[in-house]
Amino acid sequence: MSEKNKDQKNKKILDAEEFYQKGLACGQNSDADGAIESWQKTVELNPDHFEAWYNLGNAYDIGKGDIDKAFECWNKALEIKPNDIDVMYNMGNACRENGDQDRAVKYYKKVVELSPDDHEAWNNMANSYSMKGEAAKAIEFWKKALEIKPDKYETWYNLGLKYRELREFDLAIDCCQKILEKYPDSYEVKRLLNTINSEKDSD
Repeated sequence: MSEKNKDQKNKKILDAEEFYQKGLACGQNSDADGAIESWQKTVELNPDHFEAWYNLGNAYDIGKGDIDKAFECWNKALEIKPNDIDVMYNMGNACRENGDQDRAVKYYKKVVELSPDDHEAWNNMANSYSMKGEAAKAIEFWKKALEIKPDKYETWYNLGLKYRELREFDLAIDCCQKILEKYPDSYEVKRLLNTINSEKDSD
C-alpha cells in the first residue's frame, strides 16, 4: 500500500471514530435517529468497526423497534467477532420480546455454551421455555441460574410463580421465603405468598 493510500485509510478510520463518538452522544440524549445516522457513517468509513455495528443494532431494536435491521447489524458485528456474548444475548432478548421463543432459546444456548456462568442467560432461557409452555425445561434452567447466583430475586420469583401455576404450593412458598430472607420488606413477594397460602388452603 502506498503512503498516500495509507494516509487516506487512516483518515477514514479517524473520521469513523469521530462519527462513532457523535453516535454515543446522541444515544445518551435518547436521540435514536441521530445515533443511527452517526453510526451508519461510522461503518461506511470503517466496515470493521465492531462497536458501531453492535450499537447500531441496539439502536434499531430499542430506538426504532426494527428487529430486521437490528439483526442485519448484529450479524455484521458477529462477522467481526463471531463469539461475542453481548451481541448474542441481545439477539436472544429481541427474539424473546418479539415472541420468537424458539429462536431466543437458540441464542441463549450459544451464550451459555461460551459462558456457562452467565446466570442472566440461563434465567432468560428459562423464561423463553416457560412462554413456550415447557415448564420442566423452564424449572431446570431457573434452578441452574440459581446455582450460579443463589440470591437473585427475579429468578426465585419466576420459579415461585411457575410452581404456583403448577399448584406445587409448598415449593412456591419455599421460593417466596428464599426471597424474603434477603428482601424481608418486599411487598410484592409478601402479597404473592399470601395468595399462594390462600390457594393452598382452598385446594
